[in-house]
Amino acid sequence: MQRIEKSEIEQAKKVFALAMFNDDLHKYFFPDEKSRIQKLEHLYEFKLKTMIFKTYRTSEKYEGFCIWEKPDEHQSAITWNDIVEGFSLVFHVGLCSLLRMARYQCWSSKLKKKLVSDPYWYLDTVAVSPDYQGKGFASKMIKPFLAEANAKGDKVYLETQNINNVPIYEKYGFKLISTQNINKQITHFAMVK
Repeated sequence: MQRIEKSEIEQAKKVFALAMFNDDLHKYFFPDEKSRIQKLEHLYEFKLKTMIFKTYRTSEKYEGFCIWEKPDEHQSAITWNDIVEGFSLVFHVGLCSLLRMARYQCWSSKLKKKLVSDPYWYLDTVAVSPDYQGKGFASKMIKPFLAEANAKGDKVYLETQNINNVPIYEKYGFKLISTQNINKQITHFAMVK
């Protein structure tokens, strides 16, 4: 696993957008299927720029990417560049989508603070290109970080809105600690190891 470079953001945002296209939470953020891929690319370009030091790739073939926060990385300061990038995001994804994302982020952050305390690792996102899904690339992005967290005696926290992901994460040793309905279509599952 290697951290990505700025020059790899363009490729990474495409993989994230393709991998998240049918994700329930992202469909809630961007309900219009015709514009979703483009909006996802803008969202992940923003996210990758602000989280570049927390983003890793499988290899130079870009099969997959993951975003991990280590225990000392949870409270990163917001820079002026982050603010400028955030304002430009409004024009690319729309105010309604941005408000949905902000409401979700606030709610999710409060829930996380109730459920887990430092030191813990946070698995923010795992994205595998559709061409490489089901071939073990997600495991290659999860197992090394779990091993490092385990060696340090730290907890690992994650969230998913896909019920099918719950048994997959249980195989890695995660336990379901919270199930919350976000709205009528989306259920939020919080897990810890």
